[in-house]
Amino acid sequence: MLGVGRSLKNWRLWGIFYALNFLFAAVLALPFVVIFMRSVSKSLVGTSLLSGFSYRWYVEFMHANGKYFSSLFPQVVLLFALYMLVEAFLAGGFLSSFAAGGKTKLTAFVSHCASKVFPILAVTLAEVLILFLLYELNTVWAAANREAARNAVTDYQVLHAELWRYAVVVIFFSLVSIVSDFARAAVAIDDETFIGKVMRGLSFVMKHPLSSMGVYGGAVVFSASVIAGWFYLDSIIRALDVNGVVLEIVVGQIFVLLRIFSKLIFYAGEAALYKENQIEVIKVKPEMLE
Repeated sequence: MLGVGRSLKNWRLWGIFYALNFLFAAVLALPFVVIFMRSVSKSLVGTSLLSGFSYRWYVEFMHANGKYFSSLFPQVVLLFALYMLVEAFLAGGFLSSFAAGGKTKLTAFVSHCASKVFPILAVTLAEVLILFLLYELNTVWAAANREAARNAVTDYQVLHAELWRYAVVVIFFSLVSIVSDFARAAVAIDDETFIGKVMRGLSFVMKHPLSSMGVYGGAVVFSASVIAGWFYLDSIIRALDVNGVVLEIVVGQIFVLLRIFSKLIFYAGEAALYKENQIEVIKVKPEMLE
């Protein structure tokens, strides 16, 4: 609840995330939009599509432009990497601002972003590396299960082995994500050495496992609810005329704002939980004791 309250205090943070999302989405969608417009303008398919989606046309469209879209894969990867860098840059400002209560000046926000970007990026890269190693171990485990399935007596043995694998993978992936998130919070909020900050983040999760998982799980549930709501509304909206198109655009932008809100309440809830459960350590100089 603290996270929700702090997220609603500063709409400028919403604006920053929205502008970032809009910019990267526009760049990512531009090649598809250009090819789509060229394809539609040279035929009567634009009119026919208003009466319903044509799967045959979609298959022909993708077949005709498949090589072009495949050639954009390196640019998409580069754009994704750039997005991750920008998000790592902003994370320090968000966590620092929310730890201080939510309201902050733009100059202070940018200052926190710049001063925390490299430590947060280091934690993020370490998380990606660990998750990659876990993924590779999962691949080896899956191969071993497939080999063991050939000699299994019953289907239950195969199912039991696979359920164990899925359970262990989900638990470890979740733990790595939770620990790395609170390590980023410690990096952004604490005033110690980099290793000391990371260790405080790790120890915090160990001391408050249920609270940490609660904040993480709450954000996941909220995000999943937003996505489920979007798919439901999208399935009943029929954009067959101007009003339908406008309605779909409005609903889509509300969906984006709610996704931003889910991201911000996670940042704010994480920062609030970490800050409220930390004991401030005051460094006392010898002359102060005299």
